[in-house]
Amino acid sequence: MRRFAVCALLVAAIGASSCGGNASASDQSRQGESRSPRVTDYASLVASLQAAGASVKPGAKVDQPFFPVSGRLIEVHGEEVQVFQFAHAAESRAQAASISPTGSTVGTTKVHWIDPPHFYRRDRLLVLYVGGSEQVRKALETILGPQFAGQ
Repeated sequence: MRRFAVCALLVAAIGASSCGGNASASDQSRQGESRSPRVTDYASLVASLQAAGASVKPGAKVDQPFFPVSGRLIEVHGEEVQVFQFAHAAESRAQAASISPTGSTVGTTKVHWIDPPHFYRRDRLLVLYVGGSEQVRKALETILGPQFAGQ
């Protein structure tokens, strides 16, 4: 009987410690989310990408005929990424709605991309990456979430 009680206590202690480990991992995940800066503009996007370990260099101004605002380039892991910042999240949402699921049409403009397009949206930002680098897409998805349009 005594041996059974010791075994039962040992099993209970192991179970509690493994359950506790899972809870703390979940808590750490939530803490990490709350510590990451909110991405709302060009500067916070650059800072978030750098904080996540991406190689990022700010770049020059860029214009696309299908967006009503000028954008800015950033170089992420050596690839150009276009960042368009709108005055309000509602404006970026409306512009995103005008992009076809494949990214081949933006509003009334049919676009012939040189590489696959990848569109991301977060708050006031629309981000366009035209290329095939998995490393760049992964960095953008880590900060902005999955692409909403593109190939």
